[in-house]
Amino acid sequence: MPLLLQNESLQVPIEPALGASWMGLRARVGDRWLSLMPEPGLDGCGLKASSFIMAPYSNRIAEGSFRFAGVTHTLQNAANHAIHGDVRKRPWTVLLATPTTIRLAFRSGQHDGVNWPWPFDVEVTYTLDGPAFSSRLILTNRGETPMPAGLGFHPYLVRSPTRVGEPVVVQFTTTGTYPDASGTRIPSGPATLDPRADFSRPRELDPGEFHDFCACGYDGGGSVEWPESGVRVAFRASPTLGHLVFYNPADPWFAFEPVSNANDGVNLLERGDDTSGVTVLEPGESLGAALELQVSHTTGHLRERGPDDQL
Repeated sequence: MPLLLQNESLQVPIEPALGASWMGLRARVGDRWLSLMPEPGLDGCGLKASSFIMAPYSNRIAEGSFRFAGVTHTLQNAANHAIHGDVRKRPWTVLLATPTTIRLAFRSGQHDGVNWPWPFDVEVTYTLDGPAFSSRLILTNRGETPMPAGLGFHPYLVRSPTRVGEPVVVQFTTTGTYPDASGTRIPSGPATLDPRADFSRPRELDPGEFHDFCACGYDGGGSVEWPESGVRVAFRASPTLGHLVFYNPADPWFAFEPVSNANDGVNLLERGDDTSGVTVLEPGESLGAALELQVSHTTGHLRERGPDDQL
């Protein structure tokens, strides 16, 4: 059973048995709760989670193979490019659970067949503070040799909180997008400016315009707004999350994914690409990241965080 984070403004179910995943995000608007993320099992939603954690790397590794410190490593699921780390489908341990704070842990040494050459730990703390939902993630190398590392979050958002077909406006700033000549989401060259992937100004999202790209130089901000519903979600990501994956299929949802490393980041690192975003952790060293979603709307029921509030 999911654990429920809830206060006067937000509801977020968290499922420890399935990767510490979010199972929804509801905001109180007047006297009702409005769903801003797709909810697994409801209204035909085929997703397993509304958002999941990616660690010890995010997105894909080409053919599940990479070379690091002179050694070639081959992962499982190579034919489909090993993807999204190996913690999102596994059970996590509950360390703390209150109505507004949940802390969970994953220890790779306690699980069989973990798809990574190094042992590692991950902890996440989820907190509600008024209309803000924050996630703090820590990844630690428990091996005896240096480990390449990355992490990230994979939130899905609904297109239509109130009515089918209502417009949704997206904004985020990045400096470049990796080309994908093979259509595999594996970078085929260095990141460049791509007008199709430019959301630096608020832009209505067309469900018929497919996107699935990874961008570097993400500034940690951005927003998703539903003008008819009068609701806005603002993103605040810590500097560690310097990449963004944006996925816009022809579905009633899309994904806005702040991550630390580029797609195929470990292979970009081996080739000397300084935009890889991969961090090399020494034994016992940790990598941390934080993401906050703040919900606001025009009826004044939610208090916006001020400039003095800390992420």
